[in-house]
Amino acid sequence: MNEFYHAVEKINLKNGLTLLLLSIPGSLLCSIHLCLAMGNLFEDQKERGLSALLQEAILKGTQTKDAITFNREIESLGASIESSSNSFVGRIAIEGPNEQIFSILPFFFELVKSPALRADEIEKEKRFLIEQLAALDDDPLQAALLRFKKGFYGTHPYGASTLGEPDCLESFTEKEVFDWYRHKYVPNNMVIAVVGDFDLNRMKDIFLHQMGDLIPQKVRSFQQDSFYPMSLRIVEQKDIQESWMVFGYRAPSLFKIRESVAYEILSNCLGGGMFSRLFLKIREELGLSYQVGAIYVPFIGPSFICAYANFSFPYFEKIVQIFREEFHNLVQMNKNEFEETKNYILGRYLGRFETVYSISSIIAFYERIGLGWDFPFKYQDLILSMSLEESLNIYNKYKGEGETLGAVVPSH
Repeated sequence: MNEFYHAVEKINLKNGLTLLLLSIPGSLLCSIHLCLAMGNLFEDQKERGLSALLQEAILKGTQTKDAITFNREIESLGASIESSSNSFVGRIAIEGPNEQIFSILPFFFELVKSPALRADEIEKEKRFLIEQLAALDDDPLQAALLRFKKGFYGTHPYGASTLGEPDCLESFTEKEVFDWYRHKYVPNNMVIAVVGDFDLNRMKDIFLHQMGDLIPQKVRSFQQDSFYPMSLRIVEQKDIQESWMVFGYRAPSLFKIRESVAYEILSNCLGGGMFSRLFLKIREELGLSYQVGAIYVPFIGPSFICAYANFSFPYFEKIVQIFREEFHNLVQMNKNEFEETKNYILGRYLGRFETVYSISSIIAFYERIGLGWDFPFKYQDLILSMSLEESLNIYNKYKGEGETLGAVVPSH
């Protein structure tokens, strides 16, 4: 991991584009990752899903190639391409054989600079996203999580699905999608990471030639708003066999680095694996649930920590009681439990540096949100330096704030 840290080269183009290059001698694969500020956080109530729609439509061809031709030519090089957006970033990623890296790059440039965004393809992607929203609501855990987020965030952008809302998706025009592209795909909103085995100077020259003439525009920065959870309890009946619940509290923002690290450790202690407190209590000791756990969800701005479980409806209030007690009892954690959890996190985290795809993804992401491409390389030291005392002091700052519950239960 340290050898990668010292080999990353960061280049800032005059138009605001940031290029991150990491050449790994002998790498058989190459990966190109573009990261942009977009998603829920940048959408108002009438724009819900515009980022998701753009990211689906953008892969459907360019000004000179239709979708079938574009994807067939990419695949003929042994490469694959994907795009996505979440609550605050959008991505395009290409991975392929390293020997083809300079043949793959023209496809990346053409897609980013001149996507087709044809009306017929946009309509197809609208249907796809609306179907995906319905499928998510048919997944009881996802349905419970969405109700939790609505109960926690209310009308805040994070309260909506990252896929948007059906009424909004139906209303978007070809012009609105293109305008969204025109305002988001600008150089000063782009971080591009390239990881593989290549000549650094040649790669720099290609990007300068291809992307250096793009014109910057004013873009919205990541802002942390003053938000306090709605703290609602939303329970809905659905045609399901078991109940599902998501229960949680306010937690520190991604930008509050040491607080965020503390919460990552604490959430894993609570419900991160087969030896976590919730797993041992609810599944092993009481046998009330087959799937149980906890996660910390660090956003830019208002964030949360939550526990989740499936169970039989008669045990609804029992599960609430256990969740509430176990969140409270985190303050009684002992040092051995804390250190074992740190080791568990580090073991999983180091795996993120095993592929060129994951390396390009994480360095582009952290650079774009403002924590710096090198943040992932510092994370191990942050975990190791975190003490039990500091973690519990941080936890006590937030403990019990914004209690929220989202659940779906059988209708019969």
